[in-house]
This record gives sequence, C-alpha cells and structure tokens, in this order.
Amino acid sequence: MSQAAELVRKMRLNSGQPLRELARRAKTSAPALVDYEAGRHEPRLSTLHRLAEASGCDLIVELRPRLTLPERRTLALHEAVAEKLLKDPEAVLEKARGQLQVMSKADFEGRASKYLATWARLLEGPVTELAAAMVSTDQSARDLRQSSPFGGVLSDEERLTLIHRVTVLA
Repeated sequence: MSQAAELVRKMRLNSGQPLRELARRAKTSAPALVDYEAGRHEPRLSTLHRLAEASGCDLIVELRPRLTLPERRTLALHEAVAEKLLKDPEAVLEKARGQLQVMSKADFEGRASKYLATWARLLEGPVTELAAAMVSTDQSARDLRQSSPFGGVLSDEERLTLIHRVTVLA
C-alpha cells in the first residue's frame, strides 16, 4: 500500500464519518476516495490537506533522508521484535534487559552509553512507547537501533528471512 493510500485510510478511519460525508467535507468524490485508498490514483497534496482537515487531523509533511539498506534491515528486524514484544512483553523485556547489562559492561569507553541509557529508560516504561521507538524512522531512532539490546529475540531463521526479504527488495 502506498504512503498516500495509507494516509487516506487512516484519515477515513479517524474521521468516524461515512465515506460520502468525508468526501463531501473534503470537496472531493466518494469514488475518488476509494481510488486513493486502493492506490489506483495518487491524491494531490492539496487534496490530502483537505482530507486531513475534514477528518479532524493535522497533515504534517516532513522531509527525511531515505533509509539506507542497513537501516531498512535493522528497521525490519525491530518491527518483528516489536510484534513479539506486544504479544509476549515479559519474555522480550527479560531478554532485552539481560542483553543491555552485557552491552553496558562491554562499553568500556562509553561510546554507546547515551543509547544504552535511552534503551534502559524505554525498557522500564510503557511497552507501547518502547515499540513505537523501535519502529520509528526519525534520526534518533535510526541511531538508537545501532545499539539494540534485542539480540536473540528473533530466531536465526526469522532474522535471516527478514534480512533476505529486505535485501531482495532493495
């Protein structure tokens, strides 16, 4: 699903309005919304702004550098770990806390201390906040994933399958 299609879907769901009503308020047609959400047509930015307004959302456009291949790999791995985290928080948190202790002891020069401290804080907070940080694409999350305490959460097979999938799609 394209990013625009996903945005239109989220706005429609957020609005709580029937499709025709949302289309009317956004000054577009219901068939156009269906096509945008299905990815058959790409809405203009002005249309997305009207849809956001009609659905009670703010549309924020942000320019970010594209993820590199290694960043896409670590993101895919963390997305899989986040799924496991939400299904079985205690098992994932226990493994991550243990790994974090090992990493902290091995960080003699303190090069990763900033990231390890952030992970420690996230591991003690709400699971939803941790999962969101794991799968964010902002620069701080990209940097944070480079010192991840989630080694061993995925099996070798799961990890290799994800890495292969991301690499083949590159």
